[in-house]
Amino acid sequence: MKRPAALLLIVLLGVAVAACGRRPLRPDELERNRLFAEIIRREDRRSLGGDDFFPSHLRDAAQPSVQVWCALALGRIGNPRALTWLYEALRSPSAAVRAAAAFAVGEIEDRELLRAEGRRVDDRAPFELRRLLDDTALSAGMRAVEALGKAGGDADALEIVRRLEHFQYDGSPEQRAYLGHALTALMRLKNPAARPVFARLAGTGDPEIQWRVANAIYRMRDRESRPVLERLIESPHLDVRAHAARALGVCADPALATVLTPLLSPVDRPGGPVVPLSVRVSALQALASLKSVQAVPAIEAAIWNPAIRSGSPDWVNFAIAAAAALGNIGAVDSAGTLQRLVHMSGPVANSAVVALARLLRDDPERFFSLVGDARFDTPPAKRAWAAALAELAGERATAELKTMLLRASGSGAGDAEHLAIPAVLQALARRQAPDAQEILNAYLVSHDEVAVRTAAAAFQPAAGAAPWKPFLQAYAGIDAGAGPETRTAILDRLEPWAATSEVQAFLRSVLRDPARNARIAAARLLRMGAVTDVPEDPGESETRMTDINYARVASSRSDRTVAIMETVRGTIEIELFRADAPLTVANFVSLAQGKFFDGLTFMRVVPYFVIQGGDPRNDQEGGPGYTIRCEINMRPFERGSVGMALAGKDTGGSQFFITLSPQPHLDSGYTCFARVISGMPAVEQMVPGDRILSVRIKEDITLLDYRRY
Repeated sequence: MKRPAALLLIVLLGVAVAACGRRPLRPDELERNRLFAEIIRREDRRSLGGDDFFPSHLRDAAQPSVQVWCALALGRIGNPRALTWLYEALRSPSAAVRAAAAFAVGEIEDRELLRAEGRRVDDRAPFELRRLLDDTALSAGMRAVEALGKAGGDADALEIVRRLEHFQYDGSPEQRAYLGHALTALMRLKNPAARPVFARLAGTGDPEIQWRVANAIYRMRDRESRPVLERLIESPHLDVRAHAARALGVCADPALATVLTPLLSPVDRPGGPVVPLSVRVSALQALASLKSVQAVPAIEAAIWNPAIRSGSPDWVNFAIAAAAALGNIGAVDSAGTLQRLVHMSGPVANSAVVALARLLRDDPERFFSLVGDARFDTPPAKRAWAAALAELAGERATAELKTMLLRASGSGAGDAEHLAIPAVLQALARRQAPDAQEILNAYLVSHDEVAVRTAAAAFQPAAGAAPWKPFLQAYAGIDAGAGPETRTAILDRLEPWAATSEVQAFLRSVLRDPARNARIAAARLLRMGAVTDVPEDPGESETRMTDINYARVASSRSDRTVAIMETVRGTIEIELFRADAPLTVANFVSLAQGKFFDGLTFMRVVPYFVIQGGDPRNDQEGGPGYTIRCEINMRPFERGSVGMALAGKDTGGSQFFITLSPQPHLDSGYTCFARVISGMPAVEQMVPGDRILSVRIKEDITLLDYRRY
């Protein structure tokens, strides 16, 4: 009698769990939904509004969560008018609000962004952020450190160093997060005063702090920290060894090959443990940077090491990196190895043919002889072939490129020849072919946006009267629906003539362009040309969203949603961050439900960094035909994080990446909108060209579902 009763209880509990989230909302929850919808509406349109909505809710909202949403939205909008409100929020009694306000100040006052947009620095920002460094809440101080890494200078680096010199690390998660943000900030500020701190923290014994130290040294290109790296390379922790190996490549000493070459083998000794791809590829990158000729035999031996099966994903990704390294090192004796790889087809051959051309740039006949009858027929292969021809001396390579362009002119928009046009244009420009500029000028008015961008970047107008006119004509000729990347690519080429009256008149007209990024680019150039009446606020952004869309996104912000991605390597299950990046998630869900991703490839695979997919062109230049706004948030890029690929601020669309390891330099610079919760082995086995079979969205994830993750 007890068993049926127990079974009934279990069933009833399961129904109750499955029904979570379907109860009527309380009035306060409905009000939060309304506020969230209004916040993301303004954020998406990049508008503060003409009222006191933001300052009043940032200051007086009953719920700290609403204040946090307001602060983050102000950082995303980026209008310097909001700084006064955020400075006041830095004094909030809520640590969460203080942290979000500090983060937002760092977004608005990001020095790199200010330079790119030609905007003024607010000298008050570092002062206000430094006040928060000794906050009683470590979470708020951590965000102030992070913001100073973007908005500060040398004085701020010294302030961070001073605090770290006496920081007593107890190994807690909170302190580990603080140190991680501090190391990232020092990496961004690039002040050599950080060296003693790096050495001290490298001795903590905490592998996460140690690899972060090595990563900071690498990104600062700090040769003087070599002794720290030589200690870390001996670590038993693989992440520490990988980062230390890569960082040794900045030390400019080919003799380091003796330290790095033992890391290339897939096993550290006969019968010993397997050396992961992360360590092996990091050592390869360092050896390529050092141009270490004595490392060539070890690289070649590692490619053909029987301990790793030829054709396996690890072998493919290692061989791609090894071919590139051999090309960079430039030892002609490695031509035979590259020839062998060229005849293997696929992504390995694509990497090898470019490397072989680089190696034999002064001996083109030998290059063509070694390539022989190898065929490069797919779009990625044709792009690789064009890149290889760009490396070679002699007329034959130029003739081959022109033949490719001629074939492309009669092909359809999706054909391999047509998709290779940008690569061919780049190659002709690099070769400085006699008629390259005439060809590029013709493509300035192409209906292919990627070709237009390529031509605009490479075209060099003849000296004489009005050399800027081809760019003005190119802008006038682009389609009405052309994306912001194409518009800004043309505008950026006008920089040498920013003080010219005709160019300034044109730029003033662009201030009324529907594309906000174009208005920002035009304003920057006008400021460069000493124009004083340029508006600080570029105006609202164009958007495809409606108020109904915002309301729907707001009401689903707490829903648990998983994207189930079937690939040729297995299933990848991805939890979507609706609350942190609501519009990005809504866009991803819409594309997935419309089968947009089905059949697309992971066209970019960088071991121990990212895999990238979602591009219908398969060349990192494609998208869905529109762009969405960035939703920078406080989520870190950890192993398995999912972010939006960008070609500049607010240029996301459909391309996304999955990190293969933590990438702190991406934090607060890209939209982190999801994380892998199941299937990382499939992610790590991906090679360039592997396909996404389908993406299915699963809504209403319950606690029972989460048990399996």
